Amino acid sequence: MATEILSAGWESPFYVVRTSAFDAFFLVGGGEHPDEVGNIDVEVRCADGSRRSATMFTLDEVDRIMRRRESTGECAGGSYFAVPDGLIVREPGVPNMTAVLIALHDSGELTSHLPRWAG
Repeated sequence: MATEILSAGWESPFYVVRTSAFDAFFLVGGGEHPDEVGNIDVEVRCADGSRRSATMFTLDEVDRIMRRRESTGECAGGSYFAVPDGLIVREPGVPNMTAVLIALHDSGELTSHLPRWAG
């Protein structure tokens, strides 16, 4: 059975998307719009009670970060990008990122790609 979105909205300070299989808590920064974010932390609370987390980045955001690090000298002058819980997605916005999480869940890969939340 495919995962369905049940609701989406603000539960301060999170933008929460509730699905038939998990709830995703996106930490949207001040001044950002959920439909436009390209770099965001998310906690996924699964139906079995487990919690997973990731920082989701778009390709454009990774490029922006690497270019900034090139000028600051971080990460060998911007020559690499490493994040232990990073998940790179093609398109920005919570709706697109939720679609990725649903695809990962429905394919059985969510627990392989998102580490258990240690919070």
